[in-house]
Formats: sequence, structure tokens, C-alpha cells
Amino acid sequence: MDERGDAGGKKAVGDEATPAGALHGFDFGQVARHVAFAVVVGAVGAGASIVLSLAVDFAGRLSGRFPWLLFALPVLGIASILLYRLLRLPVDLATDTVVGNMRKNRRVPAALTPGILLGTCLTVAGGGSVGKEAAVMQMGASLGSTVGRPFRLRAIRRRRQGEGVLEGYAAACGMAAAFSALFFAPIGSTVFVLELMRFKGPVVRHAATMLLASFVAFAIARPIGIGDVIPKVALPALSWDTAAACLVVGLACAGAGALFAAALNVLRRLMRRRVGRPVLAVLAGGLLIAGLVLALSWQRFEGTGMPLLQGALAGTAGSGDFAVKALLTVLALGFGFKGGEIMPMFTIGALLGCALGQFTGASAPFLAAVGMAAFFAAASRCPFAAFLMGAEIFGLSAVPFLAVGVAAAYLGSRDFGVFGRGLVGHLVRLRERTYALALRHEDDLPLLRHEGREPAPQSQGDGAGVQQREDGGRTAAPRR
Repeated sequence: MDERGDAGGKKAVGDEATPAGALHGFDFGQVARHVAFAVVVGAVGAGASIVLSLAVDFAGRLSGRFPWLLFALPVLGIASILLYRLLRLPVDLATDTVVGNMRKNRRVPAALTPGILLGTCLTVAGGGSVGKEAAVMQMGASLGSTVGRPFRLRAIRRRRQGEGVLEGYAAACGMAAAFSALFFAPIGSTVFVLELMRFKGPVVRHAATMLLASFVAFAIARPIGIGDVIPKVALPALSWDTAAACLVVGLACAGAGALFAAALNVLRRLMRRRVGRPVLAVLAGGLLIAGLVLALSWQRFEGTGMPLLQGALAGTAGSGDFAVKALLTVLALGFGFKGGEIMPMFTIGALLGCALGQFTGASAPFLAAVGMAAFFAAASRCPFAAFLMGAEIFGLSAVPFLAVGVAAAYLGSRDFGVFGRGLVGHLVRLRERTYALALRHEDDLPLLRHEGREPAPQSQGDGAGVQQREDGGRTAAPRR
């Protein structure tokens, strides 16, 4: 009988009726939802960025006006832990764990928005070395996940709507929008979040709306001018000497970035798994940080580090400033204080590049700019974002220099970042698992044949000369 059915004229097996509003497999209802969501979450992300900037800047001014707040850092850390418990949030929730939940397509709790906002302000007010960029990313992810729920976002292609609601994508849109509003780099922000998500299929397939959300947030925040405005630097002529200087900075950032990421991850794991008492952890960490700052007069390393970054891009930095900033950042975040990692990473890289410029006689501001992008690439394992953000900040003329520095930093460091392993490491592990499964399958072949069975991929017992395709269908076996 013809597979096309009976006299009633049913469609062929596998054919699907084209629903109203769908053309060539697209669900235009979902397309409209995605566009509307991108506009809304872009505006919400911009608002979150503005609020966080104002709040953290105010906290920083309090810290500068009342230096004695450094003594209150342990108490402020405990207050942030109690705040998280009051909001019923995991006290060890940080950027890396938020990103991990997004990769698993899980919702990001709405309570994280006030939690990370107030927690970051408490840390900065007490002089903790944390930033607001990663904090605004957490806020953006929380708001994106919350705002996205009424939209019930699914894949815009009908054949992929079985993947379910795109919780991770909604959080990623909010994260990219909030970061773009703070850093004024919509393209780099979008690519950064894509890299953090390891280019997961459901997110990549809807990257256009994520980019739209980033540009909406950028368009709202840019005229207001509340964000981290990084000054530009004078760029030298392209030559072998400048390329060699960028290579040296990149390799130095590779080692320093890997050490920074490893130290932060080790300390975090130690506090989470061994100590298990976050109140005691922030108490001990606060006392240690306050003691170091007071004993060694490290007051200028407190806070987000934006003044240090501006100084490095102006060519002024001590030879060991990058190490001090790195140490205080690792201690603050590792012991469980709330805040972000990104601005400290930018600052550390700029300080290192500036110090190398002073040592070698090259342009210190120029190498500070290269070091900022290179260190971020090594420590975050997000080279494309580092390159694009550097190009958006310092201009297209900086592209050759950034390419050398970022490539050297990323390729010269171990695949062990602040936010987990990068995409390259993930793909390598995936290939290794696939190869191991293939070897296991080959080892099972003698046993299968001894039991009178044949492996599924190449079944020749049908008598019809067919073989399995990867999608589960069958095609005619090739003639020999």
C-alpha cells in the first residue's frame, strides 16, 4: 500500500502540516516573542547596570572617606552571608556557579539580583578588592531568567521546540545586556557570554536576539554615561619590535593569568568543601585582608581597581602592583566575599603590562592596554571576547597588537580559568570521551559475536543490504 494513506488523503509518513504562522519551519510567534524579550531585557539590563554603578560608586566613596570601615570588613562580610541566607540563596553562589547553572539550562533565582547588589556594595564599602562587572552579569542573568518566564521562550525553529523552554538562553540574554550597558561593548559582551556558555546550540542559534538585547542596553546606558569608561591610549606604528613586545606581554600574562585562576579556584574549593562554614571563612578572610592592608599600607589597592587601571593606562604603576592587586582579589573572592572578578582581572593585566613597558623601555600605556586584554583572555579562557572588547575599547588600530597578545596569553596558559575550562578544553575532553567510547565498543565486539549478535551500526541480517545512519534512518549499503 502507498504510504501516503487511504482515500482520505492523509499526508505521507514524516510529513507535517504547516501550522498557521509558520513558514519554512519557523514559528513566527516565537520570533516575535524573542524580539520583544530582547528589547525588554535590554532595557532592564541597562537599568540594573546603572543602579549597580551608582550603588558601588557610592560604596567606594564611603570607603575612601571613612578608612576605618576596613576594620568592619569581617562584619560586612558576615552581613552579606546573612543576607544570602535571608534571601534563601546558596551562600557560595558566585559567577562560576551561576554560569554552570546556565549551561545546564537551569533558572537563575530572582533573589540573586538584590543579593549580589547589596553584597557587592558591602564588600566595596569595607575595602574588599572586588569589581562590579561580574556582579552585574549575575544581576543580568537573574533578571533575564525572571523576565523571560512570562515569554515562555522556545526555539524559533519548530523542529527544535522539543528542547523545551530556553531558561539558559534567557539568562544569557540578560547577562550580555547588563554587561554591555556597564562596559559599552555590545559585540564583545555578546561573544563573552557565548564563550561562557561554551557556544551551546540553543544559545548560539538565538545569538541574534542576544546581540539585539546588548545593543538596546548599550543605546540606553551610553547617553547616561554611567559605567566604566576606560581611557584610550596612543598606539605605536606596527613593527617587529612592537609585535615582539606584545608577545612578551602575552606570555607573561599567560603565566600570571593561569596562576591567578588556579589560586582563586583552589581557595574557593577549600572554603566550600573543607571549611564549610562561610561565616567563619569571611571572618578569617576579612581579618587577614585588613591586617595586610594596614601593615603594608596597601590602601590604594582597595575596591574595584578602576583608579589603578586608569593609572596603568597613563603609564604609572609600580613593578609589583599587579601582584598585590591579584593577591587581595584572590583573598577577597576566595574567602567568600561578594563581588566580581572581571575589573580586577583587567586591572591586574594592565598593571603587569605597564610594569613590563617600564622595564623594557617600550610604551608603558600601550603595553598596559595589551596586558589588560591578554590577562583577561588567559584567566577567563575567553579569548574572542578579550580580543573584541579590546578592539571596541581601544579602536580598530589596536587589532594587530591585541591579536598577538591575546593569542600568546591564551595558547601559552593552561586551560584552567576563573569560570571553568574554555571551549577548546571542553571540545578536547569531548573528543577524548568519544574516542574512549569507540574503544570500548571495539572491545565488546568479540563478546557480541560470541553470543551470536552483531553490533547495531552495521546490521547485514536484513537481507536488504542496509546500514544505519547517524540519525537512526537507513540507507542502501555501498556496493563493493
